[in-house]
Amino acid sequence: MKANSPAWNLTPNLYLTRNETEIIDCLVDHHEMPVKFEEDQVISFFNVTDLFLVLYFSKKEDRGFQMYVVRDFSVNVNELILLHQLFDRLIIDGLSVNILQKAQFQIDNIIYMADTFRAMIHKDLANQIED
Repeated sequence: MKANSPAWNLTPNLYLTRNETEIIDCLVDHHEMPVKFEEDQVISFFNVTDLFLVLYFSKKEDRGFQMYVVRDFSVNVNELILLHQLFDRLIIDGLSVNILQKAQFQIDNIIYMADTFRAMIHKDLANQIED
């Protein structure tokens, strides 16, 4: 990957980048940088209200990072569902099935716990459900 790899706002609250400089800086800043690079990895962490989901692909032909950021994830559950559906489509197409299933599992857990996260992060929204 080149440092000028593309980045997209998939929605106003869902961001995707393959910019390895940006991703590595973010991982280092949050003390999440992987130690080993021989196998695929899924790294997820929170920064205030945002969810960061980093995928590392280890195969030589597809080596590199992807990072998804769901802004204010506990409120923007639709973006989590969209991300789950995106991974589901890629899995059905047979692309990087193992790593995408791991990422999807993490997203599923976060969706399941969204109300709890919202109560912790946004005490004023704790009892409201997203439409």
